[in-house]
Amino acid sequence: MAFHFKSLARILTIADTEFSTEEESRQHGFLIYMGLLMSCGGLMWGTFCLFFDLYLAASIPFGYISITILNFLFLYKTKNFFIAQKIQILISLILPFFFQYFLGGFVSSGGNVLWSVIAVFGSFTLRDKKASIVWLFFFIIVVITSGIVDSDAKVYDLGLSQSYVILFFVVNFITTISIIFSLYYYFVSSEEDARYKLKESLEELKKAKDQLVESERMASLDSLVSGVAHEVNTPLGVGLTGVSQINHEIKKMKDNYHAETLTEEALLGSISIIDKLSQTINERLNNAATLIKSFKDISVDQHFEDKREFILKDYIDNLIMSLQNPIKTKQVRVVNNIDENIELDSYPGTFSQILTNLILNSITHGFDDDKVRESTLGYKEHIIEISSKVDNDVFLVKVEVV
Repeated sequence: MAFHFKSLARILTIADTEFSTEEESRQHGFLIYMGLLMSCGGLMWGTFCLFFDLYLAASIPFGYISITILNFLFLYKTKNFFIAQKIQILISLILPFFFQYFLGGFVSSGGNVLWSVIAVFGSFTLRDKKASIVWLFFFIIVVITSGIVDSDAKVYDLGLSQSYVILFFVVNFITTISIIFSLYYYFVSSEEDARYKLKESLEELKKAKDQLVESERMASLDSLVSGVAHEVNTPLGVGLTGVSQINHEIKKMKDNYHAETLTEEALLGSISIIDKLSQTINERLNNAATLIKSFKDISVDQHFEDKREFILKDYIDNLIMSLQNPIKTKQVRVVNNIDENIELDSYPGTFSQILTNLILNSITHGFDDDKVRESTLGYKEHIIEISSKVDNDVFLVKVEVV
């Protein structure tokens, strides 16, 4: 059984190429499946006709099977689905009409022309509503024509009993409805598989997007960590040096005191030095504490995307402070022109991530020799301005290299 299913699966893909999309593969399979099912029906009717020595009538279903095989071979060799599609739909529409005629008409054949409706379902593989309507129109013409010529077909009537005629109607109705249902089931199953694969693809894309966002976030944090580490090292170094000098002054005072050589002038000099050093240490450590607080706030915001109220100017000032290392390295001055009264109820982590990337990209790629200004200290510097405005109820933040 598994072998038969695998063989059928291979047959349904004979029109596929390496460039075929999922949708095109479903169209190919649907048409081929229709041809196989109608060929099975043709085999059934052809065998019946041979049993009753109806060789002319038998040539129609066996002819359908032969044309289908040749058409599928042509499709397999050329991959020309456009032509094979038209041929298969056409023979599925026309041949049931001729078969009905040579069985003696609509009643004698059990309404064999009903098989032509399967061709209308086959036209769905065109993926063109107008084309399907055209084939439906042809089907209606075939049915009307079969009614017009029905009296002429009586010459081929075998004169079978009413029970045989009813049996033919039952077989035709059951078989055609079963084939239509099978085609519909195949179509729905294929669409469900496609939707499932699409859902899986969307989930994979969402995971990839989340990973990319996380990678961007971690890249921003890595940049912040590097910059903060560099900036913190300087005040800590100054603090350690200052404490060492303070210890030296205290030791010197102790030694002079024990040697009874400590004069008022030396005492006041040492106190003055210690006072200046302590002020410098306090200032540098406060800067380090402010920098670490800024880094902590921004890193937490970037990691946890919580919504809260924040003053935009102050928040951007903290962000600029956390980026001091790359800013100083490239001799860049970031000017924050945001109105200090703007308060947002939003996601600060998103702001920090976007602005961090814009500022770092501007530092790396945004400057040329024309965009350099003379600073008040007499050296060349690059300028990045951050500003905001409201345009038609839309709040805009602009990062500009000037």
